[in-house]
Amino acid sequence: MRKGLFIFFNIVSLAVLLLSCLAAYIEPTEYWQLSFIGFAFPVVLIVNLLFLVGWILAWNRFAWVPLVSIALCWGFIHNTFAFNFDGENKEQGIKLMTWNVKAFDLYNWSHNAETRSDMMALIRKENPDVLCLQEFYTNNQLFHNVEYIHDTLGYKYCYFPPAIELLKYPRSKLQKTLWRSGPLDQQWGVATFSKFPVTDTGRVDFGKTLSNACIYTDLDVKGKTIRLYNVHFQSIHLGNEDYATLDTLEEKKETSWKSLKSIMHKMKLAYTRRSIQANAVGKNMQGFAGAKIICGDFNDVPVSYTYHTVRGDLQDAFVEKGFGFGTTFSNKLSFFRIDYTLLDPALKINSYKTDKKELSDHYPVIVTFNP
Repeated sequence: MRKGLFIFFNIVSLAVLLLSCLAAYIEPTEYWQLSFIGFAFPVVLIVNLLFLVGWILAWNRFAWVPLVSIALCWGFIHNTFAFNFDGENKEQGIKLMTWNVKAFDLYNWSHNAETRSDMMALIRKENPDVLCLQEFYTNNQLFHNVEYIHDTLGYKYCYFPPAIELLKYPRSKLQKTLWRSGPLDQQWGVATFSKFPVTDTGRVDFGKTLSNACIYTDLDVKGKTIRLYNVHFQSIHLGNEDYATLDTLEEKKETSWKSLKSIMHKMKLAYTRRSIQANAVGKNMQGFAGAKIICGDFNDVPVSYTYHTVRGDLQDAFVEKGFGFGTTFSNKLSFFRIDYTLLDPALKINSYKTDKKELSDHYPVIVTFNP
């Protein structure tokens, strides 16, 4: 009887594991429920591995069933957890850095100037040849971030078409004192800075979304044109109440169904919007015949429609040179990797790393390669 229950629960967990893999192929606009299962892939995988170990220790021939099922999911396992033990990870060639900078900590009013300074210092230290930033922010008064990166950090070429622009006029005496040059012109979006000449630029149309965008720049890298996509896919936009709900779940306390339903609704909306955006980016990438790279904040896990659609036959720098889960998100559920650098098979990847300083809610991803 007990053995039968174990077999039953193992079969159920295997079915869930295989369903989670389908999340990479089926659009969330059709079956959004699969996206939630794909999100839970690492947990479901661990459960099945425990079943496998149990059957092996019991010397039971049923062990071949979870073994075969896990083997069928090997590609997804490798995308989630990298197994590079050789230590060959040399920083040489062209250095590319991608980072969601969270508006340089703009809304942390007591420390934003200090955090911004630390972030710029990190960029200066790494000194990448190409710099891709998401949730980029600049204004014409206190934080001239485009000018600073161009003039002080030495990036001659820049492409920054603002996704959001906001012009504020001073109303109080204090504002008039602070905004001595007149109105405060603020801009948000994704920005690409390069030390290589830029020969062409463009945007991928994401429709009505305000805070998310994809831009591309054609770089002249030693006489070879490489198209670089810098993307920020749809965010979930969890609020303080949502994080409080996750805290109660983490602490195994009771929480309201209404709060959980709100989080699930936001995730469903984000999954469906990301799938539409991923399709648009994938179509644009297929229209370019040369070598290409896409990097940025995907806001999605490796077992997802977004990642699978955009990656295609590109190399994942983390899979090729990283190790472990490759955490890039420093907030709740922080073992997830949602920031990526995917490169054309014609390019040779030399190294991959992240910097774990918590200056943003994302860690910068730094990759070196040869054209």
